[in-house]
Amino acid sequence: MILINRNKLKAAARFAADSKDRRLTLHGVLVEASPAGVRLAATDGHVMLVARAAADTDTDTWVGIIPVDVVKAALAWKGNKSLPIILIPGEPECRLTRAAGEALVFVPVAGPFPDYRKVMPTAPDGKPSFFDPDLLVRFKRAAEDLGSNLGLFGLLPGGDGSGLVYLTGDVVGVIMPMLGRECGAAECAWAAA
Repeated sequence: MILINRNKLKAAARFAADSKDRRLTLHGVLVEASPAGVRLAATDGHVMLVARAAADTDTDTWVGIIPVDVVKAALAWKGNKSLPIILIPGEPECRLTRAAGEALVFVPVAGPFPDYRKVMPTAPDGKPSFFDPDLLVRFKRAAEDLGSNLGLFGLLPGGDGSGLVYLTGDVVGVIMPMLGRECGAAECAWAAA
């Protein structure tokens, strides 16, 4: 049994690829669980969100991808939204459930999820970047999912490299810049003149 925080799962689901994307392993939320902790990750190749949560000694060890349509169905359950979602791993089928009695049976997405650890920037250089506003709105919505009344998040740009997004101490994101744009502080000196 693996306990999954509903708000973190909802935030992660915002970053899964849509059904038009041919990369099927991006059509869901990766779960990496062990007694050491639970991680959720989702990406569409332009943005990514990674969340972590504590676990206990009873937590099953499991790695798999929950299809995003199953995640959305679980998030639509009525009633107490503070109840955790419970993942019960199985072969070949798994189950999402919660204490109120709802349950969904699913087969995890086949194939390996991209190695998200390799694209996590450790220290972006802070150089100016251009970002797609629609992608930034996803982070705003994720911040709201996680309890920010205003949808606030921190963003450390990385010039032509990826930017690092800070949502909470346990939830971070990555955003790719729009390339081919020139941006510099000298370009706006006219406004102060």
